[in-house]
Amino acid sequence: MTKKTWLAFTLAGLLAAPAVEAQAPADSSLVGNTAPGVQETLAAQADVSVENVQAPAATPAPAAAEGFVAKREEVAENAKAAPEPRVVYNPKNRRDPTLSPDDFLLLQYREQQRLAALEAERQRKLAEERRRREEAERLRQLELARIKDPTREVRNKIRVTGIIGQEVFIGSRIYTIGKSIYGARIVEVRPDEVVFSYKGHKFVRKVQLN
Repeated sequence: MTKKTWLAFTLAGLLAAPAVEAQAPADSSLVGNTAPGVQETLAAQADVSVENVQAPAATPAPAAAEGFVAKREEVAENAKAAPEPRVVYNPKNRRDPTLSPDDFLLLQYREQQRLAALEAERQRKLAEERRRREEAERLRQLELARIKDPTREVRNKIRVTGIIGQEVFIGSRIYTIGKSIYGARIVEVRPDEVVFSYKGHKFVRKVQLN
């Protein structure tokens, strides 16, 4: 039996003694005297101090063994990349810093010449397109005029140079009423003009002495 166990039993007996005395009869004849020296021994044994027992210090965790791999920190899959810094370059002029002033002037002149040539070509194409539209419009008007007045096809070809009675001088030939020239038939001869009929339309040609 260890010393601590023996002290614990002794302390328990001392604490239980008052309860036994309280249950005993009050008859003084039943109470005996304590032998000399026993009372001091019991008092010495009863003076037991209880010391606070500290818990043993935590043993430090053993060092990581060789080859130990630490747990990988998980990274969110949808983590956004850090925005890249934005660099803004706003030069005062457009001259290439690697070119000399003379080279820059030469390049600028060539660029102006190129732009001028492009503009001239554009203007030429516009003029050609304008002339084409004008010619198309002229032909359209002529076609409309021929439809409205088919005599235009022949009347400018007939030149009356003289009239004698009912005879008409056209060029070096003489025509009378009922004769045709360029498809136009003479229907009437007047003192200074001749009436022609062409495709159902009538037109008049005056005498042209010159």
